[in-house]
Amino acid sequence: MAYLMRSYRNRFALLVFALGLPIGVPAQAPAMPCEEPRSLQGFLQPFLNAFHRYDHHVIVFLADHPDYEAVESMITYRAGQQPLIRAFITLRDGTQIDHSSDRELVSDRAALLTEREILYRPIHFEVSEGDGVPRVQVRFRSYQDESIVLDAAGLAPPSPELGGLINPGGHGGDLAILWAEASAPVSPESVLTIDGVPFALGNPAFGGAAGFYSAGFQIGAFYDGHLELRPISAPRRIAVGERWVYRDNLGNRHTYEIADIDGEQLTVHKTTTSPALTEEILTAGIVGGQLELRSVRATGRVGDELPIPPAPEGLTLDLSAPGGFSISLDEHADLVTGIASPTEQRAQTVWTLQPVEPPWTASQTVTASVTLRRRVYSIDSQTGEP
Repeated sequence: MAYLMRSYRNRFALLVFALGLPIGVPAQAPAMPCEEPRSLQGFLQPFLNAFHRYDHHVIVFLADHPDYEAVESMITYRAGQQPLIRAFITLRDGTQIDHSSDRELVSDRAALLTEREILYRPIHFEVSEGDGVPRVQVRFRSYQDESIVLDAAGLAPPSPELGGLINPGGHGGDLAILWAEASAPVSPESVLTIDGVPFALGNPAFGGAAGFYSAGFQIGAFYDGHLELRPISAPRRIAVGERWVYRDNLGNRHTYEIADIDGEQLTVHKTTTSPALTEEILTAGIVGGQLELRSVRATGRVGDELPIPPAPEGLTLDLSAPGGFSISLDEHADLVTGIASPTEQRAQTVWTLQPVEPPWTASQTVTASVTLRRRVYSIDSQTGEP
């Protein structure tokens, strides 16, 4: 997912997919000063998206391995928990194998995501520094039970000039927006061994660079996957504190709570008990007697034990412009822009998001559908050529 290709200093617009959809059956609701929706059942945000902050990220390119193109790893420190550590192996055909140190996260992601191989592995990740120059040591066992050991040193202190928006190069299958706060090239003296055998590092596409280290690395991801939601309860009126509650096919609870009302616009706080799907802040307008999604902000947090973080913290999908969308990461606005096309059918809504800028996102069309059958909402999303 995070295959580091090159940094872009200009603001580009990438494509992401997050979508909101009111599907439901008529329900009575008391009158209120603004236009009351005809139905208060079935409001949900059906795209499988998440936002991740990592404190450190490193990637190296393998010059002569017959199957592996790159190995990367990242760590995020979590209060009151063990750090979350992930490692990716990118194969020569562009697919990726995702290794994670969080067993519960792996279990949920493996069940939700249809186009990604993910497995649990203990991973050692250590960062040290001398005169501002980083050194990262990573150890884990691969999906083929190989011993992978990486000792990577930076050539210089990480610099914001080498950070910014990153083109993932179409690797991993999912749509990902990547941003590095500050980066540095990896020294060619860095060493990667697989089962004790060292492999040469370097990629001709980057002048033979061995790899890159980043301090502060963000990933906004929209996954290919499938999720089923069964309604438990819905609001009887539009009021702060009212909730939509669902249970998914994995047993996780999804709660959408009205946090604020400003005229005919609602702010909804979405939380889940799934470790794979992060907290979201949604805005929706009441239009023509229906709830219409205006924006989705994934904060990267799990649970609702803390106050809602202030905007624009997180990954924000803005759907407020008719026929269009834009994506931001924190204060880095409009990194991706494109065309949004919803299609309504009797018991199904299909959204197509076509990125326009930056040009390397043009092939990453997102198609997402929500289908209502026997009071169960089936969410399916897919990224690629339409």
